[in-house]
Amino acid sequence: MRKGMLWFLLLVLGTALAQAPKVDGKIASGEYAKSFKHEKSGFTLYWSVVGDTLYLALEGESKGWIGIGFLAEKTDKKKGGDQYLFYMEGGKLVALDMYQTKRTGAPVTDDKEGGKNSLLSAAATYEGEKWTVEFSRKLKTGEPTDVDITPGRKLIVMLAHAEKMDPKEEHKKTERWYLEDFTF
Repeated sequence: MRKGMLWFLLLVLGTALAQAPKVDGKIASGEYAKSFKHEKSGFTLYWSVVGDTLYLALEGESKGWIGIGFLAEKTDKKKGGDQYLFYMEGGKLVALDMYQTKRTGAPVTDDKEGGKNSLLSAAATYEGEKWTVEFSRKLKTGEPTDVDITPGRKLIVMLAHAEKMDPKEEHKKTERWYLEDFTF
């Protein structure tokens, strides 16, 4: 019994001491607990869950904006998608928390649908055409415009990028991929 209690306390202490990644637009070796390379898009995702917060990084090449989104399930194309769009404007990162109200077309910012920007932090580097974006958000924001993320539970991750930095770029000129049965 004592051994079991000691093991439990060590597990809890280890989890409490888990280091959160530094959201600075640069990915250091060993900074994230897990990673996944999506071959078709060329994007690599890195993530760590620390307490009730997801730290996520995305690396990939694009001439324009890049984005990532989450769907609890795919029932009507992208409708209900919790999406994050990143682009540079005047050398500064613009990070948008967005919601997909229709099955196709451009998403709208969460605040237009009764939500709020759930990004706790965001930073990026963009050199040549290579993006490195890092951001954090709560696993469960309590908002209807955000998808709850439960480590170990499957969801759909959406990846996208455009040929221009303009987030209003004609939707037909973007590339999109769905990663089904993804788990954090």
